Amino acid sequence: YNEQNLYKDKIILSEQTKYQKLIITQFNKDIRLFIDGNLQFSSLDEYRYHEGLVHIPANLTPHLENILILGGGDGLAVRELLKYKSIKKINLIDLDEKMFEIFKGNEQLTQLNHNSLNNNKVKTITQDALTFIKNDNELYDLIIVDLPDPRTTQLSNLYNKQFYDLVRKRLSRTG
Repeated sequence: YNEQNLYKDKIILSEQTKYQKLIITQFNKDIRLFIDGNLQFSSLDEYRYHEGLVHIPANLTPHLENILILGGGDGLAVRELLKYKSIKKINLIDLDEKMFEIFKGNEQLTQLNHNSLNNNKVKTITQDALTFIKNDNELYDLIIVDLPDPRTTQLSNLYNKQFYDLVRKRLSRTG
């Protein structure tokens, strides 16, 4: 009851995970995701963000088969990538396993992400993005970073030169 008073729209999911508080609200056809009280997306216009995030770099990449997404556990960037027939594999890294569970299993959310997280081209990996990128040896044709704003010390580690130098080392020759 108290939590509902903090949000204008009806709360359809509230989950305190090991890492963050996830709230999903709905008003008519608008579904919104809040992480730790901060709006992450509204289903009415999220496509504007995700289309730009994905299609601009994808169309500039000459060879598009092996993809890495850091963050984006909602599957919305994956939804856009799956529009490319040449893609054979997408590794999706998210710190919070609950994001995967929610966006793989909730019917309203799988409609929004077109069931992208359950596609056989997609491998979901629960791990910190920095740890993953430090230890991964694979090369990717495209790497997309889809992370929340750096409001915590842990997230700010993903917004510095060291992190992006590591990301660059994981790009293929034409990536």
